[in-house]
Amino acid sequence: MNKIKKTNILPLVAALAIGALITTQPAMAAIDVTGATDVISTDGTTAITAVGTALISLAGLAVVFRWIKGSIFG
Repeated sequence: MNKIKKTNILPLVAALAIGALITTQPAMAAIDVTGATDVISTDGTTAITAVGTALISLAGLAVVFRWIKGSIFG
């Protein structure tokens, strides 16, 4: 007795539709975002530098704390 497997083509159709949406070019005008990206890159660099400095300072404080703790309870 032959059993015929039912195939569900809905996932295939959905994948093809998503692929078509991704590959088609949008029919919109280009938006000038240079001003916004300049502000983000300038302010973002400052913020990232501040956070990095704080993290390095905390790491240094943890090392000093362990050194003092080790010398006291050594």
